Amino acid sequence: MAMDDSNAKVLINPEFLPFLKGKNVSSVDEDVNISLAMYLFTARELTLARAAELCGKSLLDFVDILIDHNIHWAEYTEEHKKQDDETIKFILKEDGKQDAETIRASRYFKTCKTK
Repeated sequence: MAMDDSNAKVLINPEFLPFLKGKNVSSVDEDVNISLAMYLFTARELTLARAAELCGKSLLDFVDILIDHNIHWAEYTEEHKKQDDETIKFILKEDGKQDAETIRASRYFKTCKTK
């Protein structure tokens, strides 16, 4: 049987309802779409950009949602860290500004999963 993809309906167990409509969402539908996007992203079925697109969020908003749920949104290896430190030190020498550790301590870098 064919299904109208634009208007799929799902029966949700009523016991889930108290847990839906979390902060930063305006409806149960929005919360379910965000939850599906998060699940499919963490299962590596969707890219970060595609997951954000499917749940109707900007890339930055979706990353913030992942951070709020303690979900690592990027894999950041020790080699990446070393390369970034070297680049930051080089740039800072030219600009005479903060050290590499201060810059790397931003919210987004702290949430990257280090391999």
